[in-house]
Amino acid sequence: SSPVLRRAEVIGHTLWVTPYHPDERWPCGEFVNQSEEDAGLALWTKENRSIEDTDVVLWYVFGIHHITRQEDWPVMPVDTVSFWLKPAGFFDRNPALDVPPTGGGS
Repeated sequence: SSPVLRRAEVIGHTLWVTPYHPDERWPCGEFVNQSEEDAGLALWTKENRSIEDTDVVLWYVFGIHHITRQEDWPVMPVDTVSFWLKPAGFFDRNPALDVPPTGGGS
């Protein structure tokens, strides 16, 4: 029943997948701080649209835990967050082994 959670239900899951729609750009809705409830991913996924044979959007939800320092007050200068999306088991063998031989050479 938290007002923050009602506006950001996206934090309830780490991974969301939706069919691509050009109007769906903000995972918690366009005006999060001025809304009463979530108008983003939680609402879009309730429609239970198929993701088969269509372009999809993968929404990965992650956060940081920041221990503040004196230098961070009143404005925190920077914080870097990143992730890697790397396939594992994507191919059943090494695709580089199926390269045709080059012509000529000695």
